[in-house]
Amino acid sequence: MTEKKRHRIKFYSIDDMAGGHQLSKVEGLLNSYNANSDFSLIDLIEFYNIKLYFDNKLFLTTWDENQKESYKMNVEIAYKQLKERIIKISDENLEQELTELDYNYYENYWSLLNDLNSFKKIADSTLSTVLEKNPIQIRYIVKEKKIVDKYDKPIKSFLLTYNESAEILLSSMEQKDNFGRKEKNHFPKSLSLADKETIINSYLDSEKPNLNYVRLIENSRDTSEFKLNPKTRLKAKKKSKELNNKVLESGHTWNVGVGVSFCKDQKEPVKFKNDGTTLEASYSESFLDLLPTDIDLFLVFKYLFFYTDEKNLISIVSKQSELDVLERTLMKSKNEYEIGFSFFRKENLSNLQLYIYEHYLKRKDKSLESIINSYIVFLNERISPHKIVFQLPLNESSYLEKIRTLTPEFEFFLKQYKLLIDEKSIDYELIQISSTPIRISEIYSNKPKKYLYSDDNLILQLKHLFFSDQSHLFYVKHFENKYHCLFDLITHENVKFEYFENYQRDTIQSLINDGYLKLSNDEYVTLNKDIMIYLIGELHKNEVLSYWNYPLSCRTVMDELIDNKLVISENTLFSRQERNYLNFYLNKKEFTNGYDLRNKYLHGTNTFSEKEHEFDYHRLLKLIILTLLKIDDDIATK
Repeated sequence: MTEKKRHRIKFYSIDDMAGGHQLSKVEGLLNSYNANSDFSLIDLIEFYNIKLYFDNKLFLTTWDENQKESYKMNVEIAYKQLKERIIKISDENLEQELTELDYNYYENYWSLLNDLNSFKKIADSTLSTVLEKNPIQIRYIVKEKKIVDKYDKPIKSFLLTYNESAEILLSSMEQKDNFGRKEKNHFPKSLSLADKETIINSYLDSEKPNLNYVRLIENSRDTSEFKLNPKTRLKAKKKSKELNNKVLESGHTWNVGVGVSFCKDQKEPVKFKNDGTTLEASYSESFLDLLPTDIDLFLVFKYLFFYTDEKNLISIVSKQSELDVLERTLMKSKNEYEIGFSFFRKENLSNLQLYIYEHYLKRKDKSLESIINSYIVFLNERISPHKIVFQLPLNESSYLEKIRTLTPEFEFFLKQYKLLIDEKSIDYELIQISSTPIRISEIYSNKPKKYLYSDDNLILQLKHLFFSDQSHLFYVKHFENKYHCLFDLITHENVKFEYFENYQRDTIQSLINDGYLKLSNDEYVTLNKDIMIYLIGELHKNEVLSYWNYPLSCRTVMDELIDNKLVISENTLFSRQERNYLNFYLNKKEFTNGYDLRNKYLHGTNTFSEKEHEFDYHRLLKLIILTLLKIDDDIATK
């Protein structure tokens, strides 16, 4: 944390919890403070960091007002000494000062030079010498804009020769910020797009490029600050494949998989078996044989394959809540669709379900296309007198021909539904006026406040405290590692206030004071605003609430949350997460690692592999099935 980035931290924030923990560590240093001591540079910077906590109104709750004032006064004296030392920086002593510091103090040091303008005394040649002898300093220098602007030429010259420059560029311009803590790096204005591409190519040609950074190059997006030509991108793609194969050959891998089967003798419609790394789903063929109509056969995707969940949300989208701790922290591009273990397994399961079901239908002289067409007829009956014109071809064309026919027809289908909602009718001539591709986000719902979202600080804090496996509240020695979030602990066990450790009790007491928890006469901690906390849990799990798929008791609380501006509503056909999923499949507007089904076949950039065409065709069928299920939910009675 640097002085220029001060901000008031609210009680429930994760930073506040970390701050209290850090302050408890330095309490001894504060108590032993002596103004006459000969403090080292590290000592003074330690006091400077304590000052930043104090400036943000962070104090231990065990301190009384007299202690706070005494500590604050001593820290200000130490800070004055630090400023006097920083102001005296010159060409003669800069290198010596840096040798006194450990690497974890470099960032504070350069930030202070920047904020106090002491860097202006340093010659270009001195900075070049510092970088030549201690290259790691560049990672802290580029965080300070004023320093970078003054030393434009020497910093540019260094970056063009430094073998880790590409990693610094990519970390700043392409890497996703998983925790909202990454600070912006600054680069010399004279460092052109061509210079940056030279740095990237040198990195790809280097002896040991890091696969994580090569993947950032592969998934990068052209911007005004960073642009790569097709040759560089192809080189990155090939290098990524080469390095990935080396990882596989080295044996540093583990097997994960899914399996799908149909069983004639199985009584249960579906059975799941999960051994940790492999998920197997077995479906009763005798049950499917009893389904009387094509409509029932189509709804297998909802009720047996679970393409959508009980709230009619697409269940196979990528969810933050399903990422494990490692997946949340792994380096990834800000332009890529997040593919964790859970998403990978859901995707493969849904694809296998589609393939094996296709084979089952063929044995019954039916096809996926025929039951989809039957369901479109069924939907048209529900929206009569309006009619959506959309039919999948049943001929035996190649997969490539089918895709090229079906992709524009799917777009036309979406435009029809959009017009039906917008204009309450379908005017085909109006659709034909414009050839502009439709945006998934522009397709609205038949219902108001269809989806609810929240980025409100209070909701985010409560999500973390009650439902995150990174919260400091769920572990209680009395129950050991039985639960992974506070909500599960409270709702499954009788938990006394005294079971919580001292470092947890302040937060639990605050949740009681604010009415989210309550304390019984015999000191048991239980939920208070149970419906609100349940809905926050739903937001944690799905990142969205599908308003009309909850009972009235929940919708009443949702309306209160809307009125209090704790959540916002949108009335689109697809939720934000569902739109991301569709865009991941259809184009590269949102995500650079997508399948680009809409554009690559339109512009002739598709592969020549018939097998890949088959995969893409079934991917397109899956999107159509999901869209029909969403429309079915949308036209259902409120």
